[in-house]
Amino acid sequence: MTVMRRTWISDRIKFLGKKKKDLAEALGLPHTRISDIIAGTRALKVTEVKAFADFMEMAFEEVIKRFSNTEEEEWPSYDTLISDERNVVDAYRGLSESGKQKFQAFVDVVKDSEAD
Repeated sequence: MTVMRRTWISDRIKFLGKKKKDLAEALGLPHTRISDIIAGTRALKVTEVKAFADFMEMAFEEVIKRFSNTEEEEWPSYDTLISDERNVVDAYRGLSESGKQKFQAFVDVVKDSEAD
């Protein structure tokens, strides 16, 4: 059985402007365990999913979905983004926590209006 690397974790941490050691602290793990989780040699324990989701600013369900995928999905990395997309990422990274929450609320409103 081939172990599937979870590169989306590193990409998401970078996108959020955070570090792997911060994730390790949030989960109460040694930083080496984060590398093992990314490498696919250690599973994320059920008791760690909520803290992981909160740190990654993702829905609990999305975390479960990504960890249950058997095939690596293509997630864009910062280096592959076009200039306008990088500007949005950089602007988001510069926001305060309150600003990030307002940004997410705005995105949710836009998604809801597109669904109508």
